[in-house]
Amino acid sequence: MSWKRLQLAALVFMTLLIASCRFFENGEKPKRVIRVEKPPTRVDVTIDTSNAFNSMFIDSNLVNGFLAKENLGDTMTNRIKSFYNSRNYQFGWFSPEGLPEHTISFWNMLKNYLNYSKDSSVYDKKLAKVIDAMMQEDSVRVKNDSTYQNLELELTKYFYLYADHAYADDENFDMKALEWYIPKKKLTVEGMVDSVLDRKGQYADEFAPTNPQYTRLRDRLQKYKDIKAAGGWPVVHTKVEEMKKGYKADAVVELKKRLKAEGFMDGEDSSFTNEYDDVVSGAVNAMKRTYGYKEDGKAGKTWLKEVNIPVEERIQQILINMERMRWIPLQTKDTGRAIMVNIPEYKLHVYEGGKPAWDMDVVVGKEGNNTTVFTGRLNQIVFSPYWNVPTGLAKKEIIPKGSGYMARNHYEYHNGRVRQKPGPWNSLGLVKFLFPNSYDIYFHDSPAKSLFNKDKRSYSHGCIRLKEPAKFAQYLLEDTVKWSTEKIDSAMKSGKENFVKIKHPLPILITYFTAWVNDADSLNFREDVYGHDEVMAKKMFLNAVETTQLRPLKKDTTSKKDSTKPKKNTAAVSEKKK
Repeated sequence: MSWKRLQLAALVFMTLLIASCRFFENGEKPKRVIRVEKPPTRVDVTIDTSNAFNSMFIDSNLVNGFLAKENLGDTMTNRIKSFYNSRNYQFGWFSPEGLPEHTISFWNMLKNYLNYSKDSSVYDKKLAKVIDAMMQEDSVRVKNDSTYQNLELELTKYFYLYADHAYADDENFDMKALEWYIPKKKLTVEGMVDSVLDRKGQYADEFAPTNPQYTRLRDRLQKYKDIKAAGGWPVVHTKVEEMKKGYKADAVVELKKRLKAEGFMDGEDSSFTNEYDDVVSGAVNAMKRTYGYKEDGKAGKTWLKEVNIPVEERIQQILINMERMRWIPLQTKDTGRAIMVNIPEYKLHVYEGGKPAWDMDVVVGKEGNNTTVFTGRLNQIVFSPYWNVPTGLAKKEIIPKGSGYMARNHYEYHNGRVRQKPGPWNSLGLVKFLFPNSYDIYFHDSPAKSLFNKDKRSYSHGCIRLKEPAKFAQYLLEDTVKWSTEKIDSAMKSGKENFVKIKHPLPILITYFTAWVNDADSLNFREDVYGHDEVMAKKMFLNAVETTQLRPLKKDTTSKKDSTKPKKNTAAVSEKKK
């Protein structure tokens, strides 16, 4: 009997080894692990409305009635009871604001598992229809009524069914850890740091995710805790647009102290001069790598705004991303190749056998047209695509400009809708890449090449634009005889739409991580471009630090919904985003 594992790396430049599903060959099934069930957790009466992660609670009698009706057996019944006992009967999957980030992450994880395993026992079509519809809504107003109470309990049931099947042959997985996947109680940032470093409660080793990225982030916390204990780092004040080699001012001394505080520069404070020299330029570049900026050796105002973010916020950012690491989807049997996009980093990464192969710059959705987090399989390429213009956009921005404008820009009516003809003028460029998903998101080329020169690249209507689409197409098609570089170039420029199936579909993972450790063992930070960190912080901490991101959040971001999913476009049709 042979065993196959796909090492699906799940973050940029890092070897994130996700707990894998094992598949069998030669018709031989893996042996199911017989688990020793731990006693049910007692009701945690220390949780109340003042410190609960969720302000919605469910009556214990409703839970017991659901379990009696479902007749799930003693083991599953006790697991679900224990889950709610540990939360003092808080809702796990819904909050008054809508669908929390972890609910969307779990649902994508479940669908990813179903896609590969074809194990329909962990999937209910009726439930799927409801949840998928909610995830497409611009705003979900959750009420503590019978509808949401039943949905809450159904999701918990499938959470445990999923884990029971997905980890069936993993003897190292502790089912008790599932009680800790969703935060239960708000802590202060300081209290959570201490719990993480001391490995207590939720952050004990037996409840920690199995991927090493979680551990790497945890290991960085001590450094930033020490920086905070030493008084944090100084703010750099400057009135010039940028500081560079040869510049002299007191602000250079402040910059040197700031670089030293985070470990990018050595030396005694008393020895720091006011001259911006080669040493400073090199240290600035090292820090720019950490924060995702081009290494030009200069300290410009935009970068300095991020440099001046306080250490307390960076500590909070690490903790939030550690929580996200709990929801990396299980890996599955495949060809050994995988694609990952980390939205805040504006990068697409190609992995082979779990190791980084190559990457490219991307443009993602702008705020209000967020690119969402999900998993899927890339299975089709469309050369010389039409762009079917969303109905609302066509009525607002194209049709009013008249037939002359439409003709000059290669628009036409087709089946009562406006579409743009294939060609270099097309908003999708010369090629697009499809992976079925309920968000109508895909990869595509773009005629707006200048956007790839920017450090921050959130400009699209939700889809992901690729800097090197021809290279990507060549990589996916593999067959250099039938699909040579010349043939691909010809298909892209043919002006005739051509759909091509990929022989070996690749897993796609769209993530949202604003802090991670790369393969060079360096901690990376990125801007919270959609405000997801801010939403999470308010849920997780009693004293959440305000997010001083470069792009301010709209005031109503958290009052209307959890901002973990894209706003619904004006036309819920295929190819609605670009």
